[in-house]
Amino acid sequence: MVSRLALIKELASIVPEDVLVVSSIGNNSAFWGELAERESNLFHATLGMCSPAALGLALALPKRKVIALDADGNLILNLGVLGTVANENATNLIILVMDNRNYLGSHKKEPGMPTATGGKMKLQEVAKGCGIASSHTIQAVATFRETVQMALKNDGPHFICAQIEAIDTDRPGKNKRIPDPRENKNISSPSTSNGRRAYKSSAAV
Repeated sequence: MVSRLALIKELASIVPEDVLVVSSIGNNSAFWGELAERESNLFHATLGMCSPAALGLALALPKRKVIALDADGNLILNLGVLGTVANENATNLIILVMDNRNYLGSHKKEPGMPTATGGKMKLQEVAKGCGIASSHTIQAVATFRETVQMALKNDGPHFICAQIEAIDTDRPGKNKRIPDPRENKNISSPSTSNGRRAYKSSAAV
């Protein structure tokens, strides 16, 4: 099975600078922050709030692509957002879930308590049942790249569930300080505002 690090490296190599990326609390934010230093990042979306925050940005900035870099345990705490995403028809939104099937935390050497996806839940089927027609499950880097590139080029909403290793044995080096939520808000505000700077970026999409 593929690692979180391998997929986030791949994501960093293909996501354009003007795409807004909202990452969930934990290793998604830690890894993304190390590999993709950019103003169009919002880190540390707390439990259940990553995809809703990304949905809000997608609706407020319809000319820009928005990615929710979410996790299974995080999303499961607010599954109702998938129905809202479908009903609001946020065509510029991509929900990308790193599904390791357990509540890992940031630094563990063995899996934590299983999430529902560690049992019978299939997030792709949940998303499709909520009305997100473009719903996918991937298990390999090549398929991940193809699916993300498709989602970036085409109207959504899109839902991509990446089934990853249970434990993050591979990690990026710690060379950067990830801003805390208050700092992050100030850094990213120009990129997420409706002002001239955001308009210029969106006009190129």
